[in-house]
Amino acid sequence: MRMPPRVLPISPGTATDGELGALIGDLRAIADAGAEGVLLRERALTDAAFLELAGVARALFSSGWLGVHDRVHVALSVGADAVHLGFKSLRPSEARGLAPADVAIGHSHHSSELADEVMAADYRFLGPVHPTPSKIGWLEPLGLTSLAGLPMAGKTWAVGGIGPAEVPAVLDRGVAGVAAIGSIFGQDDVAEGMSAMLEAARAHG
Repeated sequence: MRMPPRVLPISPGTATDGELGALIGDLRAIADAGAEGVLLRERALTDAAFLELAGVARALFSSGWLGVHDRVHVALSVGADAVHLGFKSLRPSEARGLAPADVAIGHSHHSSELADEVMAADYRFLGPVHPTPSKIGWLEPLGLTSLAGLPMAGKTWAVGGIGPAEVPAVLDRGVAGVAAIGSIFGQDDVAEGMSAMLEAARAHG
């Protein structure tokens, strides 16, 4: 079972079938910039388009890590390393019953307190740590203090409002890594965004 890379790019989640080519271009760019994997969370894509996207991503990160949000059938079809779940998804225990033992089950959580469903996951996202446009109005930032002394720190990726400048302080809290959307895919040059995040993590040690 493989866990996500220390710096994990998350696809923006807004692409339509007509924008598939542009998103694939962005995936190629981050791979060229040194990304070691990606989590695909494109909710608006049809299954056919998502399957195409996931197939390309699997080829790009053939020796890296690939996670698929929600769509267990797509994850299994392309040999993804993980299925990632949110609050509207299957429970981790339910997904575990569908996926082979070597496929990791991830879960997004918005509280530092561990609920039963989180404990059943192999790794988790915790956030938003800092303010982020995608969560304004329905989730308050948890702040850096939420990352201190986590029971699952070694299996937790911090997410939410984390750019290169925030990476050192987040990693100082002992989490396994950081996951990001806007600081990579939200940049005019996604390759530069990816490179900056990787460099910040490398500089931290």
